[in-house]
Amino acid sequence: MHELSLVEELVAECDRRAGGQTVALVRVRCPITIELDEVEQAFRVLTAGGPMETARLEIETFPPTLSCGCGFSGPVGKDDTGGHMVVCPRCATVHESHDALELVTVELAG
Repeated sequence: MHELSLVEELVAECDRRAGGQTVALVRVRCPITIELDEVEQAFRVLTAGGPMETARLEIETFPPTLSCGCGFSGPVGKDDTGGHMVVCPRCATVHESHDALELVTVELAG
């Protein structure tokens, strides 16, 4: 599961920022190429028993962007993505998606 490794990095960064304090909220931006259910499940598994166990995860989705050799540069829609691949809407060249979760906010409890 690709999402597990992405969430592992996210949790590690949140832990670093929290410095051992209890985390109340984690807000991230997530490209539409990533399965949200898998992100949420991985977050719950990886935070169980630690200072982030009760943290609420808020996810905002966005379309990935693509720069293609044909000259296309811009966001691509859900119809142009499949798994971790993105298809150029202009020339149909297949590109590997460079998925990443963007950490927006880590709010501490109390």
